[in-house]
Amino acid sequence: MYDRILVPTDGREHTERAIEEAIGLANVHDATLYVLYVINSAALAPGIDFEDLESIGERAVSHVADRASAAGVATETSVTHGLRTRAILTYATDHDVDLIVMGRNRGLERFLRGRVSERVSDAASVPVLVVE
Repeated sequence: MYDRILVPTDGREHTERAIEEAIGLANVHDATLYVLYVINSAALAPGIDFEDLESIGERAVSHVADRASAAGVATETSVTHGLRTRAILTYATDHDVDLIVMGRNRGLERFLRGRVSERVSDAASVPVLVVE
């Protein structure tokens, strides 16, 4: 049913359950897990450069890839720049993914940054599983 599953991560705790779910689904369906970290270029704070954020992104996708590998799931990882919602949707289209699995942010940050998972699920052309 699913051959390519995308799990965007930002390296924070709220994505852990989504990562577990994505790995489990990829394992059951013998799918490749695509792991994406988006550097939100519009939200760069003064004094932070792209190299710092790229290394954070690489650690985040490596964390997921290591967990998936331990479960016997093949992965492809990517760190990219852009606006999160648009970058996730573009990546999903470009890599012909069958399912997007995302975590949902809670608390104050949700109100400050908006709900990326909600915007992705509203605009995606493939199913989106939002894990809380």
